[in-house]
Amino acid sequence: MKLLEEGMEKRRPILSVRPKFDPGLTVVEACFTTLGGFIVTTILFGTLFLILFSIIGLGKHISAGGIYEFFFGVSLLGIPPLYYEVKKRAFQRTIYNFYDDYMDFQYFHWHINRRRGRVRYGDIADIAQHASALQEHQRLITIFIYVPGMGMGRRGSFAGVKLADLPQSKDYMTKIMDIIEGRAAQTAAAASAVPAAPAAAPEGAPAAAAPAQPPVTTPTPASPASPPPVTEG
Repeated sequence: MKLLEEGMEKRRPILSVRPKFDPGLTVVEACFTTLGGFIVTTILFGTLFLILFSIIGLGKHISAGGIYEFFFGVSLLGIPPLYYEVKKRAFQRTIYNFYDDYMDFQYFHWHINRRRGRVRYGDIADIAQHASALQEHQRLITIFIYVPGMGMGRRGSFAGVKLADLPQSKDYMTKIMDIIEGRAAQTAAAASAVPAAPAAAPEGAPAAAAPAQPPVTTPTPASPASPPPVTEG
């Protein structure tokens, strides 16, 4: 099983959540990625190769326009299928497992950088659900689990675990909240069941006097009756 190969928790989880790979949404995302990616790729690699060809003496044989057009075509044709395959493989290896009192997860930031970890329910501050216009069209949602102090990016970025592209039909938001809030209720009930320890007396205060004991009366045995007087006759 993939979980064992990845070294994840071997216990049986209460709930396992995986994202849904939607080809249509991925194609649209790939187009937006291409719009930003081909500019960087064309300018960066085109300029580098133009400088390299000039150094080795091939600059006069190859025009600058030809170099930029080449990388423009490569980025325009290469980025969409590359993005599609990278996201597909990342989603296949993404999983979120929910146990009695914690969750563990494995996902890929920007579909490239693998992140694994564990979050205890007591550290969760809030849970929210969001859906972009494209996700709403494809009946998908994203769940944000806020965990203060867990930010892995720049300061001010989202701190917590992001469960992206979940199918709305599964109603994962309700299931996750039931697990987390149910555990919180059990913890609160257990804490209220523990009797509070008596408050310690302040330092220097006189000790409380022990309750007075009633006097113990020891019964005295009755003396025998005196013998009757003897009369001489």
